[in-house]
Amino acid sequence: MSEAAQPAEQKAAGEKPQKGDAAEGYCYALTSDEAYTLRLWWQRLTLDPAALKKITKAPGYPRGVRATLRRCDTIESVMLTEAFRHLWQALETRAWQKEPPWASRERRIETWAAIAAVASELRVETFDAPLGKRLGEKRPNTNDTPRMSDLRFQQLLDCHTPEELIRRFRRALKLADNAGVSVVRLADMVALWEREQRGQYRAEATQRFAFIMSDAYFQARALKPGAGD
Repeated sequence: MSEAAQPAEQKAAGEKPQKGDAAEGYCYALTSDEAYTLRLWWQRLTLDPAALKKITKAPGYPRGVRATLRRCDTIESVMLTEAFRHLWQALETRAWQKEPPWASRERRIETWAAIAAVASELRVETFDAPLGKRLGEKRPNTNDTPRMSDLRFQQLLDCHTPEELIRRFRRALKLADNAGVSVVRLADMVALWEREQRGQYRAEATQRFAFIMSDAYFQARALKPGAGD
């Protein structure tokens, strides 16, 4: 999937193209329009006014909107937040106008509620960086200890409900200092997990949730600490 072009309505509003605003090179479960819409929502939810002004003329969301979302621990409670309403409206008016979404409205609401709950924990984004890689990186001030242990990583892959996924992904992001991860990559893994929970598996085993996460994690684990670390 190529990097997302800016939606016409955002160009007209004076949006400034930024590499970090485009969708990553390839997503397994999100469309490029969904990825773009998600990132702009996250930026308005998280960035300070000065940083946001460099990206868009759209104002940030009021203080407290993100905090309320972060206190939610169920899909139902997320659905009732102002932050989720902003995301859902943006998806309906921007991301899904050109191409009808594949899933029913009920499934989409549940998937995007989980995405909103997880994405709201990320404070600082790194473009195109997967969560698995970040968790496999060496923890600061250690010789070869990953940010997340192998055991906890295996537990992360073994979620069975959206609430469990939200809880475990939030814990994983905390171990990652809530930074160094792409919000698009993060959301893509949540969406892919949701699809697989409903029996919608991709044909290629290498394009499934557990493999993608594990591949990034163990590649990072295999990197040897550099001299002077």
